Amino acid sequence: MTSHVAPSANSFWNQQEVLETVRKLTDLSGQEKTVLLKMVESQNAEIASLIESSMSAEELKVALVALARQQGKDPVSTAESKENGKLETVRHDINVALMSYDDNKASIQTSSLKAIQKILQRVQKKPSDIRNRRLQLTNIVVKKFITSVKGASELVKACGYLELEIGAKKTKYLVMKDVNLDNIKLALELIQQKLRDVKAGKKSIAVPKPKPKRILCKCGFWGNIETKGLCSVCYRKEVFGEPDKAEEKKAEAKKKAKKSWKIGFKRATTKLAAIYRFRRNLKTDSRLIQKNKKRCFTCNKKVGYLGFECRCMFVFCELHRLPESHNCRYDFKRRHMNKLKKDNKVVAHDKLSKLE
Repeated sequence: MTSHVAPSANSFWNQQEVLETVRKLTDLSGQEKTVLLKMVESQNAEIASLIESSMSAEELKVALVALARQQGKDPVSTAESKENGKLETVRHDINVALMSYDDNKASIQTSSLKAIQKILQRVQKKPSDIRNRRLQLTNIVVKKFITSVKGASELVKACGYLELEIGAKKTKYLVMKDVNLDNIKLALELIQQKLRDVKAGKKSIAVPKPKPKRILCKCGFWGNIETKGLCSVCYRKEVFGEPDKAEEKKAEAKKKAKKSWKIGFKRATTKLAAIYRFRRNLKTDSRLIQKNKKRCFTCNKKVGYLGFECRCMFVFCELHRLPESHNCRYDFKRRHMNKLKKDNKVVAHDKLSKLE
């Protein structure tokens, strides 16, 4: 391989000189210089023709600049147009999602947009962190601010998130596989603008929903179009039919039969206990009643609040406080016997074995 780009007798430019000339060009961008350098190294035919036709260094520089711009114009413009088309599509999807936000309350819109804004800001700050790019649908924050808010799921999906099932349990996630910082930047700008509009009270123009017509049912109550113009009671009767009264009576009889005999027995014992207490009170009402409990019942000494009340319900002084000093009528013996019976239960084996 020769060192000359154009192996012509009239050409006095070698490859190294042309490469140095391309590197010194200040009118070209880095990408255009790279294209020219590759063409010179590969001994391109266009470069050879330029060298042959150029009579001076200045003419060569002008020709190289024109060639570089011609070579780099088409791919750059097509790439830019593609990128612009994608951005416009994303912008349209985000605007559609934000339009549907108007159906929510202003407070819900603000809280949901701020939550999504924080998520996108974390992704923008650390694009490589998978935790920011993966949102579990069962998460409380995702449920409250994305799933349950109208338009939030569409907004997140327009930003690049996809709904996927991950793991053996097939847990549902919103995952951003490829991070596009331009799309995230655009989404943040549009969300910020929407927050300003919500704060100012602006709303997108929406078509008003027609008011449902009120229909009068045959029974006299208002009906609904969805229930064939009937009220809820008449519609239930038409769909399921009228309930059979015989079956209702059978169900009530079963409920009564389920009640145990113990309920009646418990009521009877309660009544008997009440009657016993009532008769006992009639007998005890004939005893003496101490009207002034600030004096001793035996010696009438003034005791005030320092008197001693016995179990016989009388108040005594310190000399007559004991049962034997005031002829107490309370039956202490019976009380202690009942206590012993209660505390010491009878433990005895059966004399005869039971037949099963």
